[in-house]
Amino acid sequence: MFESRCDPWLVLRTRSHHENTVESCLEQKAISAFLPRQNVVRRRKDRKVVVRIPLFPGYVFVRPRLDQYEKMRYIPGSCGLVFAGGKPAVMLDRDLEAVKILVRSGAALAANPRLLPGQRVEVLAGPFMGIQGELVRVKSQERLVINVHLLSSSVSVEVDSDMVTVLGQDH
Repeated sequence: MFESRCDPWLVLRTRSHHENTVESCLEQKAISAFLPRQNVVRRRKDRKVVVRIPLFPGYVFVRPRLDQYEKMRYIPGSCGLVFAGGKPAVMLDRDLEAVKILVRSGAALAANPRLLPGQRVEVLAGPFMGIQGELVRVKSQERLVINVHLLSSSVSVEVDSDMVTVLGQDH
């Protein structure tokens, strides 16, 4: 789970296919990093193999201490932090924790680069209990979607519609 720190989670942009290199370099410099990965079945000539690929290609979540920002300037494959309003964009702890829970679950995940806004819901039971997100319908299936607005992307997982409740506007 999360350490109790006040340093925010930020989003670090990477060069294409350099997410693993960036994550390794950050860890070598003792900078907290999180690269959510998903298992994907790929077909080779004679067999199928399972490969782990980034859930959000081109991005690594990073939680540097104030004294570590200078070290982040020299990370091979890094393109710098994502900025919003002239400041590094902050990833909400609850949204990143929800992504971690979904990744740890082993459930089939789908990252969606574009999503129309829907109702905000919370899961009441099961392995995703407590996760909040938007409920959307994909091919007649209910899916809970956790939006990562900073990346213009989202993560979704199937849930039973009777396991969610609609949240009020204050969430």
